[in-house]
Amino acid sequence: MMKKSTYIVLLIALAGCAGHVSKEDLQRAEKTLAQADSLENTIYTYADTLALQEAVEVFSRTEQTAQATKAVYHLGKAYLLYEQDSVAALCFRQAADEFLTQSDSVYYPLSILELSLIAERSSQGGNTTMLQAIRNVQRKMIYDKAQSTRRRSLWRMLLAGILVISAAVSYLIFKRRWARSTSVRREDLERNIELVLSQGNIAATLHWREYNHFCKTANAYLYNIVDKLQAAAPQLTEQDIRFLVLVLLDLPAKEIADIMNLSQNSISNKKTRTAQKLGTIAANLRETIISITLKATKQ
Repeated sequence: MMKKSTYIVLLIALAGCAGHVSKEDLQRAEKTLAQADSLENTIYTYADTLALQEAVEVFSRTEQTAQATKAVYHLGKAYLLYEQDSVAALCFRQAADEFLTQSDSVYYPLSILELSLIAERSSQGGNTTMLQAIRNVQRKMIYDKAQSTRRRSLWRMLLAGILVISAAVSYLIFKRRWARSTSVRREDLERNIELVLSQGNIAATLHWREYNHFCKTANAYLYNIVDKLQAAAPQLTEQDIRFLVLVLLDLPAKEIADIMNLSQNSISNKKTRTAQKLGTIAANLRETIISITLKATKQ
């Protein structure tokens, strides 16, 4: 085996600058790492150790940090078998520090386990300094892992909160725009009312005699007033709907009575009864009809 100092210098290669590596060297390093990863090599030969040592250097030069770290881990296993405990501990410590950044790394718990084996052997050999140092490393790595997990959880929670808030804001903006685009402006309604009145004969304009035709015409001129009244108060009768449309047109009581073939005196009672069905009073009946008509149409 090489001298201890040589191994320690080799580990610094992880932080080295990228250099030229031949294709053959890279392929050889990848093959070495694949063999070590297969877990078939339970006993590392001197040649295996040299090959891993070369793999660390090759992966470091090509800036493949993850691969280099795995090679350092396996190099630590080789030193452990040759009872080079201090160098093995250095390998496992450096590898575990890097594996901390990889949440799904299977090597992290293995590094902790092998440090425990070194600590156990050191305690049996009376090396209390080595034992204490390794225990400190283990505590630090476990703490760092917990902190890393906690930070990731906080970031996930923060991201989820941002997504929820963004979705809520987007929904409110969309809902407001949708309501604005589907609702009716009062000035538009009043303009259409004037258009109906300007045509002279209201009964003829609204196709009074045939109710279905009347409903289609009133809906077309007055922003689906019939549908909205029926939705607001299902108990309204056909005659109630006709009456409410005439009230919306703001016709005089006499003209309403003539169109509906009612006595003028009965118009007041009619207003009171239909107002009750809409949950209002006769004095506010027209404003209530306007409010219902101005509501957004469901699409």
